[in-house]
Amino acid sequence: MIHNRDIAGTLLAQRAAFQAEGEVSAERRRHRLHRLARAVLAHEQALTDALQEDYGNRSPFTTRAGDILGTVAAIEYHVAHVAEWMQPERIGLPPEAEAQGTVAELHYQPLGVLGGLIPWNGPILMGCLAAMGGFAAGNRVMLKMSEMAPATGAAFARAIASEFDALELAVFNGDAAVAAEFARQPFDHLIFTGSTATGRKVMRAAAENLVPVTLELGGKSPVVVGASADLALVANRLVAGKLASAGQVCVAPDYVFVPRGQTAALLAECIRAAEALFPDMMRNRDYTCLIHESGHHRMRALLRDALEKGAQASFVPASPALDDLPSSGRFPFVVLTGVSDEMKVMREEIFGPLLPMVEYDTIDTALAAIANGPHPLSAAYFGSNQEEADHVARAIHTGSVVINDVRLQLNYEALPFGGVGPSGMGRYRGHAGFVTFSNRKVILRQGAGESELAPKRPPFGAAAHAALDQALARKKAQFGLAS
Repeated sequence: MIHNRDIAGTLLAQRAAFQAEGEVSAERRRHRLHRLARAVLAHEQALTDALQEDYGNRSPFTTRAGDILGTVAAIEYHVAHVAEWMQPERIGLPPEAEAQGTVAELHYQPLGVLGGLIPWNGPILMGCLAAMGGFAAGNRVMLKMSEMAPATGAAFARAIASEFDALELAVFNGDAAVAAEFARQPFDHLIFTGSTATGRKVMRAAAENLVPVTLELGGKSPVVVGASADLALVANRLVAGKLASAGQVCVAPDYVFVPRGQTAALLAECIRAAEALFPDMMRNRDYTCLIHESGHHRMRALLRDALEKGAQASFVPASPALDDLPSSGRFPFVVLTGVSDEMKVMREEIFGPLLPMVEYDTIDTALAAIANGPHPLSAAYFGSNQEEADHVARAIHTGSVVINDVRLQLNYEALPFGGVGPSGMGRYRGHAGFVTFSNRKVILRQGAGESELAPKRPPFGAAAHAALDQALARKKAQFGLAS
């Protein structure tokens, strides 16, 4: 296993191996993807146990279904499509050029070495998504795992080492200093998933070497409940999405807009849904712990700030006082009503099981409130009014919008994933990742006829000047200008 101090050396070695390999065939790319699936499947139990150790409790079913099977399903999608993605694309040229036999094609060329800074809240899936995107595009890959999940990082490194030499895929673990060293390397592309604040640091570090970056940063993902929505259906899907991994998911619903007068009804449905999904929540094996005591501190601080500024809190399970809340392990589901913009819970990404509800009078007032904040990574709308659904979907500046569900976009590898503005830049997963991690190179073949550049080569005689004058006169007339 490569020592963490050898990050720069590994990059040099991977780049040399990449250059020596030459063209990377579809067969070789599929073989690497196949081995990535083998690594995860062969170490299923060790990876599940490691996530359990890091979290205190992380739903084993969720780990096995989402992180293990979900990873393999995404790999299989890449395997099925990579040969198709590799094919050159013909680019249409003016008819007169094509008549002369001039042809243009777009070719997808591997970049070289892809670096990935992997988050703690889905390290197996996210690490493999970066690796499979890099492999499908023909690259070598280096990953830095999060220090917040050290047991999982170590187990993942062992799993990868069982199938890969570090010249193909290298995994690093270590503290924030190791992550900073990793981000400073002159990769051919760097992908980062995490907070907006850390994303700024990563981008600054990458800029020193002009490394292109893909940033997936999260943010406050809103849900808009229309007046036509079935509140029981909303609650079932909303709460299931919010409490997946106890809200520690980048596209988890962050706050909810509710038609004025329907908050009490939706609140009651959400409490019912939470109690049905997670009976005996604080001991339920399917309800995930907050990964660190710092998460508990944040949740308690957000709650205290909201309550001091006038919000009302409803707990599942019921809690008579803020001081009764745990300082580690599972954290209860809390619905906040009567919230206002000055509360921290409405200004910071929550990343936990708190759900503020905000009443609105018209859809456009809700949309205006969303527009006044940073662009979110995801958004959702619930309702049977198709015209309203389309209006909401078009109006919100976000990476993705889900109608009548939340988090659903994560299920489909065919969908490009990413944010906009403070919620990220660039797209990856599936074909989008293949494109992002490739050099889109144009190859232009001049035909046998005379080149279109011939009239633009000196010396420029009277005929050339007259032709230019006529062309400019036609364009001025076309755009309503006097000659």
